[in-house]
Amino acid sequence: MSKFVVLSHFQASEIARAILDKKDKIRISTDLGLTASTATMDYRRQVAVFSPDEKLTFDEISKIAATENVCFVVEKGKTAATKIQLFSADTNRFYKLFPTKDAPTAEISGIRMHRVQERSPWEDTEDKIKCVEPLSGMVLDTCCGLGYTAIAAAVSKKVQRVYTFESDKNMVLLADYNPWSQPLFNDIKIKLSLDDIFTAIRYFSGGFFSAVIHDPPRLQLAPELYSLEFYRHLFRVLKKGGKLYHYTGSPGEKRGVNIPKGVVKRLKEAGFQNAAERKDVLGVVATK
Repeated sequence: MSKFVVLSHFQASEIARAILDKKDKIRISTDLGLTASTATMDYRRQVAVFSPDEKLTFDEISKIAATENVCFVVEKGKTAATKIQLFSADTNRFYKLFPTKDAPTAEISGIRMHRVQERSPWEDTEDKIKCVEPLSGMVLDTCCGLGYTAIAAAVSKKVQRVYTFESDKNMVLLADYNPWSQPLFNDIKIKLSLDDIFTAIRYFSGGFFSAVIHDPPRLQLAPELYSLEFYRHLFRVLKKGGKLYHYTGSPGEKRGVNIPKGVVKRLKEAGFQNAAERKDVLGVVATK
């Protein structure tokens, strides 16, 4: 259960229709579709009541319903909602929680972290997990983001622990407001470290992980995470027979840039077997 009431235009539009229809109550999700609860309409005060401390004016609901590019949090004791977004002077980037039909994605300076058209963010996560199944033992999720990969990996009963790393504290702040990210902080099988995986991977012994999901930022933002040096460490910490999924996306493809080709080449140089591009999941798979 989310610790905040979080809404997007999907839920706000349903509430707005209920208000137009003069309904006294509506079953609605206050955690971006994960669960349903009851909201009560107070027409005298012109507010929708989610709990004694969480209310929104009808005008605020209309504003959220008309805003399709960001999620909103309802702060306790207030009747206005706040956009889940922030600007970091440290990174010079703008972060926000972007709503979709299921789990939201993070948008960083206009770049979305998951597919949102042909696949939803949660479906996108499930696709990645399938590339390294069956999961067991220790699993490495190199770049946490909103934590979906770590959360989905931890569901497997045979997984003992998922280690996930995030070097950008702003992403952790965004995840803290996201209802879909809460298991990242609550699931005892998930160990989140605010650290740079390029350095942290050196802490692990050889063959420690049974599977690796490597979903790094774009090449131009984190070239070290596409380097032969880093791939050699991934090979070292993976068990014999272990599987690797490496997200690459397809940036620059229309200009003739082929990032997956270079990734496959370097993974093979690092010792991986069967390294091959998987266009259906926008990445590369390999085994040790």
